[in-house]
Amino acid sequence: MNRLKNALEWVRRQTNLRTKQARMLSDGIQGEFLQAFSLMVRPGSILEIGTFTGYSSICLSRGMKSGGHLDACEIDDELTDIIRGGWERAGISATLFTGDAQEIIPSLSGPYDIVYIDADKRQYSKYYSLVFDKVSPGGWILVDNTAWSGRVISGFSQNATLETAHSRRDRHDPQTEALIAFDSMIRSDSAIEYITLPIRDGLTIIRKTE
Repeated sequence: MNRLKNALEWVRRQTNLRTKQARMLSDGIQGEFLQAFSLMVRPGSILEIGTFTGYSSICLSRGMKSGGHLDACEIDDELTDIIRGGWERAGISATLFTGDAQEIIPSLSGPYDIVYIDADKRQYSKYYSLVFDKVSPGGWILVDNTAWSGRVISGFSQNATLETAHSRRDRHDPQTEALIAFDSMIRSDSAIEYITLPIRDGLTIIRKTE
């Protein structure tokens, strides 16, 4: 446990010192949730789509079975040394694929017990479609930022009065429109069960039932 904690602290520090997007790092509450979720599921295989500097992948590895493995996709190859440095310090078995996840996912064999999606919001529906058949029956897909600063309301409430004039205006940006389309898509998917939790910027937990 101390090894994992020290690795997370190293990644946090390197991210703040060496990147301009430190706000993208999972915070302590979300990181603790990902660790707890992994400990409950006990995955043998994990896929992360968009790992940034590797903080969340280390958290997800917490409950991984002995001999388990994590695959991660990250489009920014300048983050490679931070990602691998954190993984090495955490002592996890992981493979990093750099490039566009839409091109990488079809080449992955799976199956995966947990898939974590936290990449280009405009491509969430595409990532979901590409990875779905690679998820184990009864496996899980976790999707981050599905509240999108409150702009995507339907995951939390059907009460339209909760939607502000500001959030209605913001529905016209590509990321918000794509996240609303993703939310609509999973609502009509009979092969899953899901819930969206108000953790940080919204975390949708999807269980593959078929």
